[in-house]
Order: sequence, then structure tokens, then C-alpha cells
Amino acid sequence: MLLNNDEFLLALAELFVATRENGSVTVTLKRYNYEGVKQERQKKRAKTASNEEAMQLIVDRLSLNDTEYATLVRANTEKRKLSTLVAPSSLDVFLARYHGLLMVNAESIKKKDRLKKKKAAVKLLAAKKSRSKKSTVKA
Repeated sequence: MLLNNDEFLLALAELFVATRENGSVTVTLKRYNYEGVKQERQKKRAKTASNEEAMQLIVDRLSLNDTEYATLVRANTEKRKLSTLVAPSSLDVFLARYHGLLMVNAESIKKKDRLKKKKAAVKLLAAKKSRSKKSTVKA
């Protein structure tokens, strides 16, 4: 469902709250190219045009230009899909609000059990060292 930027952020906050206990939210950001349909038309023309015209169409398509692109932002859960298009001029404001939303909801991110694993590894290493010292002392 395509929403405007404010509605998207509100719905995303609701998704974060709904999936706090269990579930996940996947958010993707990518450049949105308005010329997708135009490129398809050019491909069709290139197939029907002469070789020289086809080469010119390919060169035109590959030429670098300084156009700014909108950003497509999608959020998915198991049950809901949300999306919004962010204009290049309002991208900074949107990302700042999105960052704030992530920081508020960061507490629901599960922390890995690295500390427990590290302590167990240190104990195992200490036990191995003490065994090797005992075996060298007896010998």
C-alpha cells in the first residue's frame, strides 16, 4: 500500500509496536527510477529499428545525467506491506524522522548472547591451561 511520508512513518511505528514481542519488520530503501516504462519502450524500438538507430538509443540511455531520483521505502511484516516514495528534496527530513523512529524502537531488538559465549570460552581456555600446567608439573 503506497502511503505519503507522514502516514508511512506512523504506520511503521505501529508495525514496530505490534512486532515488539514477536515477529519482525523488514525495511528496504532503494532508488526509484521514473523511466522504467520509458526504457521498456526504448528496448522495443531498438528491436524494430535499424542497427544504427538501436546503437544510438543504447548510448542515449547509458549517458550520464545529473537527475535526482526519488527513494522508494518499503516495510514488510508477515501480514502487512507498506511503501512510500520520498522526493529528493525531502529525503534528509524523512531520514532524520526515520532515524528517530528507529532509535525509539531499538530496545525491542534482541541482543545476542555474545557475553555468555565469551565467558564460557574464557572458562574453557582457563581449564585447558590449568590441565596442561598440571600435566607438565607431573612429568
